[in-house]
Amino acid sequence: MTEKLYYKYWGKATLDDEQGNSHHLLPYHCLDVAAVADVWWQQSRDISRCFMEIAGLNAKQTRAWLLFFIALHDYGKFDLRFQRKALEAWKAVNAELSAIPTQLNGQSIKEYNHGSAGLYWFYQDLKERFSSGEDDFYTDDNDDWAAWCSWLAPVVGHHGVVPQDHEKDSSKYSLPTASQQIVDTFKQSRQHWLKALEQLFLTPSGLSLSDTPPLLTTSKNSQSAATMLAGFCSVSDWLGSSELFTYDDQPCDDLTQWYEYRLKIAKKTLQEAGVISQIKPYQTINALLNGYPPRQVQCLVERLPKVQGLTLIEASTGSGKTETALAYAWQLLTLGLADSIVFALPTQATANAMLKRLEKAALLLFANQTNVVLAHGRAKYEQNFIDLKLACHPHTAQGQEEAWVQCGNWLAQSRKRVFLGQIGVCTVDQVLVSVLPVKHKFVRGFGIGRSVLIIDEVHAYDSYMYGLLDAVLEQQRLAGGSAILLSATLPFHQKAQLAKAWDCELATANQAYPLISHCSAGKTALFDLTEQPEPTSVQLELIKTPHLLPDDDLIQRLLDAVVLGAQVCLVCNLVAVAQQLYQQILDRIEQDQRFSEDQLLLFHSRFIFADRQKKEQAVLNLFGANPEQADARSKGHLLIATQVVEQSLDLDFDWLITQLCPVDLLFQRMGRLHRHSRSRPEHHAQPVCTVLLPTEEDYELHELIYGNSRVLWRTQQCLQKAEQETKSQVSFPAAYRDWIEPVYSEETWPEDEPEWVLKSYEAYEEDCWVSQMTAKRLISSNMNELSDNDSNVSALTRDGDMNLNVTPFYTDMQGERCLLSGELIDKLDESKRLEAVNLNSVAVPKNWGKHGRLPEADKDGLIWLAMQIDSDGCLGAEQGNYFYHSNTGFKRVERI
Repeated sequence: MTEKLYYKYWGKATLDDEQGNSHHLLPYHCLDVAAVADVWWQQSRDISRCFMEIAGLNAKQTRAWLLFFIALHDYGKFDLRFQRKALEAWKAVNAELSAIPTQLNGQSIKEYNHGSAGLYWFYQDLKERFSSGEDDFYTDDNDDWAAWCSWLAPVVGHHGVVPQDHEKDSSKYSLPTASQQIVDTFKQSRQHWLKALEQLFLTPSGLSLSDTPPLLTTSKNSQSAATMLAGFCSVSDWLGSSELFTYDDQPCDDLTQWYEYRLKIAKKTLQEAGVISQIKPYQTINALLNGYPPRQVQCLVERLPKVQGLTLIEASTGSGKTETALAYAWQLLTLGLADSIVFALPTQATANAMLKRLEKAALLLFANQTNVVLAHGRAKYEQNFIDLKLACHPHTAQGQEEAWVQCGNWLAQSRKRVFLGQIGVCTVDQVLVSVLPVKHKFVRGFGIGRSVLIIDEVHAYDSYMYGLLDAVLEQQRLAGGSAILLSATLPFHQKAQLAKAWDCELATANQAYPLISHCSAGKTALFDLTEQPEPTSVQLELIKTPHLLPDDDLIQRLLDAVVLGAQVCLVCNLVAVAQQLYQQILDRIEQDQRFSEDQLLLFHSRFIFADRQKKEQAVLNLFGANPEQADARSKGHLLIATQVVEQSLDLDFDWLITQLCPVDLLFQRMGRLHRHSRSRPEHHAQPVCTVLLPTEEDYELHELIYGNSRVLWRTQQCLQKAEQETKSQVSFPAAYRDWIEPVYSEETWPEDEPEWVLKSYEAYEEDCWVSQMTAKRLISSNMNELSDNDSNVSALTRDGDMNLNVTPFYTDMQGERCLLSGELIDKLDESKRLEAVNLNSVAVPKNWGKHGRLPEADKDGLIWLAMQIDSDGCLGAEQGNYFYHSNTGFKRVERI
């Protein structure tokens, strides 16, 4: 066999205590990764379609260039500094070169980045081709280099950061301390490797190294092309490094034959990882409806264009938007326009609730084992997700049949992989971070690009997040993906902004409702149900009361309704108000023999995680679509809650009382009234929403919560007008357009809006503009890529002051510091400490930390709050007016 220099380098090395350093030859690892990409290309219609569109070539030539470049992803490992990272492996594979003394220090070896160095060495090895000039003077690079770089930079950046073009001639990658023999031999080895890859991938497709690959960066989708290529290569590298690819340190005569053998391993690896989708044929939306006939927007699914695009679904709460989106996504999957589904929601609670629904849908959409993955900061503590992970380890002989829906171990190891299974369920920040400067953001971008991206409650995000969402939608469009956005209450100007991100225009507002708008290829098509309306109405009751607080008469009415068996919900805009009312009403019912304490519940966001989970489950058990206990609704209950109940949670109440809030959120809250067909108490046979209005022209803290007074003032005018003109009836679906559009109109109302309202809105507009500009600057910034962790994801995807995470603790009788769970802080194993703190922390407003109200954060950024426990299980802070109880949560009491 003719000596092939590229066999004299290791690519992977593992420390083995018995045999010294075991290693895998560099060309073998590169081909393992190419083999994964090859099999994935063959089995995914969407991936092959995507890269053919990016390259503008036929399937044969696109595959050739794609695999050629992916096999070059570790080109930078042909470098002495990398080879010296595993000295024993280096000595084993290349005794001759490893024996030559060098002056390399440990720091230069440790800091060597073989990713960006791969771009440098490739350029330097072929510099005469890519630049022109005489002697040592070279002019600007030619178009040939631009084309090669557009492919090479994304693949060599597979470890987290795609290198910039200027790194091709960075002096930090040169080897001034190495002998000329080492420099020349390394260069010759790299050139041998290029020729080998030419023979393996390019030549069979009629291509050669003298050809120029298609230039990806000339088109407007350059960034998206780089994202898809870097993500595809990175995931292929992860899988190509799995244990199934056993190490081989012996050169072979026939590289093609060796590669064919590794393709079989690659197929098994992809199957075990759970990234290959096997999609069932579409069966119409009826398959998703459990025997119920399609209603409202569900009737429009079959009429929607079967092409890549942006779909905006506007329909009332409880009308079946989720099933509509899933049915349409299913059609796109069967056509090869996507491999998977990503479902993003505004909060962890709504993501947890959606997980259970999508488990059932997964059985219909996908064949064989289907991987459903949950991703948010506390996903690993969600019991349904824990069960899915356990399902991939069946313990019975029939286990394979039992575990059709699961979450494979490989997919569950990292939130970056949430978008690589068949269905990913996540909070929206996990999607937004795909356009921000965090390491491996392109893995998220690639996963989303190969999916149908569904975003629920799209109206629920602020201006900053909309700035990020615009970039996500543009990236999705340019990647050849699709997106479906869901909302019951989307003002026209927001809808127009979203369509613009998809390079489409909504010229005029369409007043139909429900409405589906489909944007594709610069054109917009509208689908409505004007001929099939499903009118409903809600009875309004308006009560003016100081500070939007229920008076004694209303509280008595609430309690009387509960006695008569009604399920009642009182929604507050502030946690502190909800806590105050809960205690006030609790004190009252304790003196009333008609009540038991379990008929009163409090639900908000300011609980430690373990208590929050119990609260959420209790609320779903009592007020959900299918109460867990048969007699759950046999007696009345009163739930005092905050905004946590207004979105995505499937809750059903007989009577709703709410403080004034913006009209879109008001309608969301109304959507929890009489949501399902069931028997109602006699006095609540019709849905009634009681709205608390202020007695003065001042919205106090409520203005700060919702950004400005105008949206509250206009909502109040609409409510009062309905009271006068329609006998306090709100008619749906007409109200969605008749109320939301004028409330959110950017034009001043013809009526005289008060000066204080106008000033509030002017300040709000300025803040919105600043937020959007901040988002755009961050997206385009050249800052160093940050680690993809909880803290950075939260900080980068949310504007303004972040919440503070406070960890309450107490000291037991033995003088040991204890978390609220009872765990001893100072005896926790270091590996479990962070997790325990996370479960026992609570988020509070940042202004609570001003003026020394809370202790200073420690070196790890943790705020430890010492508390004392009393006989009732309530904890009080030693240094301030803070209290915690598992029933009421964390609160601060102001002292006069």
